[in-house]
Amino acid sequence: MSLGQEAWAGFMKASFGLVGTSLQASEMLVASSSVIGTRMTIMGQAARRPADGDYAEISGMVSEKVLALSRVNQALVDQWSAMLLDACEQAQHVGGAVLSGRLVSARELSQLTERWLAHGTRMVTRTMETGGLALAPVHQQATANARRLR
Repeated sequence: MSLGQEAWAGFMKASFGLVGTSLQASEMLVASSSVIGTRMTIMGQAARRPADGDYAEISGMVSEKVLALSRVNQALVDQWSAMLLDACEQAQHVGGAVLSGRLVSARELSQLTERWLAHGTRMVTRTMETGGLALAPVHQQATANARRLR
């Protein structure tokens, strides 16, 4: 399979991944609604009867958010790093071709075009995947909380 074909296959896979991301977002919103309702009740009970409050649940709310957001940040940094590395490799390849001091043949031009197509498509697909990667830790925490608090 050529680089261009692989890139387009990746683009199609990422397109289907967007559907999965939207389903995850919907599931997360439903789970979050359930968790918020339950936790508001827990906090209300703790406010009315401080001695009987569920402080383990209340204190866990902050730490779990910090952990989930740190996972979101790590996913975004990893994705951004992969994109920068890809862009640097592409720039090095083009720079090498330009600095070689000779004319580019028709075959090399065709290969360069295919490589740029693959690179551009990878950048687009990585951008499409970023939302799902960022959503995953928050989705995981929200749905786990909803199951636990049922």
